[in-house]
Amino acid sequence: MTVIGWRAKYVYLILAALLLAALLPGTVGAKPQNQQTVCVDPGHPQYGNNALEPVAPGSKEMKAKVSSGTRGVKTQKPEYVLTLEASLLLKEKLESFGYQVVMTRESHDVDISNVERAQMCNAAEADLAVRIHADGAESSKAQGISLLYPAWTEESGEVFNRSKEAAGFILRQAVDATGAASRGTVPRSDLTGFNWSTVPSVLVEMGFMTNPDEDARLSDPDYLDRLTEGIAVGINLSLASQVDSEEAAGEFALDLTANTQLYIYSDGKMTRTRYALSPQTVYASAKKGSWARVNTWVGQLWVYVE
Repeated sequence: MTVIGWRAKYVYLILAALLLAALLPGTVGAKPQNQQTVCVDPGHPQYGNNALEPVAPGSKEMKAKVSSGTRGVKTQKPEYVLTLEASLLLKEKLESFGYQVVMTRESHDVDISNVERAQMCNAAEADLAVRIHADGAESSKAQGISLLYPAWTEESGEVFNRSKEAAGFILRQAVDATGAASRGTVPRSDLTGFNWSTVPSVLVEMGFMTNPDEDARLSDPDYLDRLTEGIAVGINLSLASQVDSEEAAGEFALDLTANTQLYIYSDGKMTRTRYALSPQTVYASAKKGSWARVNTWVGQLWVYVE
């Protein structure tokens, strides 16, 4: 999060993404204030655990608790290393938007099952859980990014809708940021992490480590930076807040007691920017429900007020 100044290299990405968002269906945000939480789950550990756990609550079907994942055919990098590299980059980028980020792991030598990973995100009451993985296939020609989300059930309702919408936003931005092939969004009913999740969740398959070219790209720092930037922008768009209130003009003083995120208003939605105001008194020129419009060094933006 930038309190003084901002990083120019992100401006065009953000503005282009916001323009695209105006053309897309409604977003999936729940908490507009500076307390939205994203739970990031770097796929796999260094050592798998083949002990069994239920694939879903109350299910008699059992699956291994967690596997160690695939490995790059060219780089020989294990998937669990790549997923943590990407997740730490993603954490930094999400924090620059002002999100609280919960990580299910920040080291390799852990024993956390897929049920436990889902429960960690549930306990955090995450607005979105994002599972980071890489793909593998028998064919070395398979390539591209896919976004998985929980399949619909009678109980899933809102979680299904939010997950599906988030998957679409993230896939578009990840593909646009990298030029990678899109393999689409795919509902899954067989993944333990989804079935135990009570919060909206998606799984990002960043590319195929069994494809020599894509494997090499995923280990290129510039490519991974662009990929995680696209994922972060997609998450940010998916968590934008719908605002239906009428705008009321009128100047008033507003005391900010903590760093306060700035939002841009577009097509009925408030979307986070990477800008924030430090504690101070500002003068607002309009209100829209729980939002106030303020003049800043980057133009007129919005803050959330109780």
